[in-house]
This record gives sequence, structure tokens and C-alpha cells, in this order.
Amino acid sequence: MTPSQPDYSGPVEIAKDIYWVGNRTEKNFESNAYLRIFRGNGKQFNLLIDPGPSPDFNIIAEKIEQVLGADYHLDLVYLNHQDPDVCINTVYFQRHFPKLQIVTSEDTWRLVRFYGLKEKQFIATENFKTGKIKVKTGHQLRLIPTPYAHFRGACALYDEEQKVLFTGDLFGGLTETADLYAEKDYWEGIKTFHQIYMPTNLALKKAVQDFRQQVGEMQIIASQHGKIIREDLIDYFMDKLESLPVGLDLKNESRIIIENHIKAFNDILDNIEKTVDPSIVSTLLDSFKSDGSFPNNFVIKNNRIYSLKVAVDGAFEMFFSELCNILTPEQKPAVRTIIINSLADWNIATETPCPEDSDSHQENTSAEDMLEEGQNEPPPAGDAPLDFEKKELDNLLDDLMGD
Repeated sequence: MTPSQPDYSGPVEIAKDIYWVGNRTEKNFESNAYLRIFRGNGKQFNLLIDPGPSPDFNIIAEKIEQVLGADYHLDLVYLNHQDPDVCINTVYFQRHFPKLQIVTSEDTWRLVRFYGLKEKQFIATENFKTGKIKVKTGHQLRLIPTPYAHFRGACALYDEEQKVLFTGDLFGGLTETADLYAEKDYWEGIKTFHQIYMPTNLALKKAVQDFRQQVGEMQIIASQHGKIIREDLIDYFMDKLESLPVGLDLKNESRIIIENHIKAFNDILDNIEKTVDPSIVSTLLDSFKSDGSFPNNFVIKNNRIYSLKVAVDGAFEMFFSELCNILTPEQKPAVRTIIINSLADWNIATETPCPEDSDSHQENTSAEDMLEEGQNEPPPAGDAPLDFEKKELDNLLDDLMGD
């Protein structure tokens, strides 16, 4: 049974002696920080992992105090890579704890040192010849480099006792809710984040393969952005991430195909504005605007879509999902005709991937095939919001825009 979502207003113990001490801003782009307490051999050792952006400092410090007490100290900070949203708070913690040491890769240190960190208290991950950090309490942490995911010097950290993998930006994502733990629908946020910020699928594939080889029994993936992934969804997200085209891979999409989609989108907007209701267009385009925590997925100029920041299939799903959620039942028949005509004019296929149903042994099976095999019943017309992961576009339009 899936545990309920915790109260994130205070620290959350995600595994024994491992606490989420981040902040939730209820924007699309959330940052996480983690506190690991090691106890053993009559000693205690406190490790802070990816201590986050400066606006979150006070909240993170307060949550650490709730766990460790008012007179707490920190012994070590671990940094996955150099981005300020990941590590700038290290500067402020080191001012409070002058002996605070920092472990990160040499490539990362070359950049984070410019924040004003103390060079004498830097320990390079490369110095641990066994690939493991041995803590004086008897615990071990495994270092797993993840080059170019998304920085050359990025390095994940695996807690061997509690089986928690700290991945930095890997498996991070945009979020529609402030919930701490991921569900399957978190994939869309992961997909968008990685397609914008990861350079190539080769880096993702290598990282996932290394995780599988070195930490096959992991129970939690704790990324620095977005939501925490529990054991039941780890393989699901790893499989999808391993095959995801990102960054330079997306440049292989035909310029003509991209332009055709943009023109089809704008034709649909033009016709809706002229023949249905101009307010639909303004509401739709407003829904694509970022809350400021992350870039827009559509570049909009002069009240029309100018370019795409995500892959064509993602833009396609996002556009029609938002559009059909806005329409009233009375508007749907007219918009249905506009959509079908515009897609035909620009030679855009009307089929989309089918769902990966956790209750079925068959994945990537079309809705039609499922009906033939008696696995499903046809949905009633006009009673559900648009879901591009579940139906072919033709069926969606029939369902959602029918009388």
C-alpha cells in the first residue's frame, strides 16, 4: 500500500536517520535538501546533501535545528554539482560552522570555489580511491559519477545502509503539486526538465546503467529537484529515462515537422479566435506561461506560438490537453472540426502513444487492440478530460467533443 503524502512544513524522515529538510514554494520548480545523521562507534556525524538555493536557507536551517537541536553542528556538505540552486547555501553554513568540510568532484570545485568557499576544507571525490566514503561511525557512502548529467563533474551519492540514492538533477522534474513523493504522473515533469537541461541521452543511459550495476537494491531516489521516488516506481522511471531523447537529440527532429506543428497550433488558435470565442485563445496561452520558477515550454510572441522549448510530442500533448480542458461542452463540436482540419492541412498524424497500464501485462497497446482482447470497455462520450496517454487522438476528439 502506498504511504500517504507527509506534511512537508517540517522535516520529513524519508529513511532511518535521513531527513528531507528542503522547502516547498508551491511553484513548478521545487528544490530539495537532505540531512543524513550517522551514529556509531560512540560518535555522531552530520552530513548535509545539496543544501539548496539562498531563498531557502532560513527554512532549511530551521528544519535541521528541529532534527538536531538548537546547538547542532554540521560536519560535512556533499555537492552533486556547482549550480547555485544546488549548493549556494554551503557558503552560509560554512560561515556558521567554520570547520565544515566539503566533498565534491574536482570539476565541480573549480567553479564552486568562486562562491567563497574555503579551499583547505575541500575534499575531492577523486581522492576516495575505492569509490567509497568511509565515515568514522562505520558507515559507507558510494560515489557514482554521472558525467554530463547534466554537468561534467556531477556525481551521485549512494547510502549503502539505507539504500537511498542522491542524484542531484537526475530524476528531478517540474511539479504540479507540492507533494513530496512521486506518482506515475510525475514522469511528464521529469521529461520536460531533462529535455531542456540534459545534453544527450548518452549521458542518461550511462548514468542509469551505472545505477543498475552498482546499486540495484536501492529503495529511494532522492533528487535535488521535484519529488522523491520510492521503490515501487524506481524501475518505471529508470526505464523511461534511459530511452528519453534530450538536448542535442531533439535537434534531430525535422525542422519542417517542428514548423508544421507550430503552424497547426496557430491555425487552430486563429480559427478558434475568429469563429468560436477569442477568450479561449487568451486563456490557453496564459496557461502556458511559467510561474517564474522555470522557463516556458512554448515561446509566445504577438499572442501566437513562436517556437517550442520541448519535443514535438510533448508540445502536442500539452497543447491539446490544456485546450480541451478549457472548452465548454457547447464549444467542443466546433473546435473538433477546427482541430481535425488543421491537423490534416499540416499532415500531422493523429495517433499518440497508449498508456503503460500498471494493471495490465501489455504495454504500448492501442486502445483498439485492448478492446479486441476484451481488456477494456469503451469510455462514455463527453465525460472525461483529455488524456493523451490513454486514447488515440481520433477517439479523444470523439469522446471529448461529442454531443
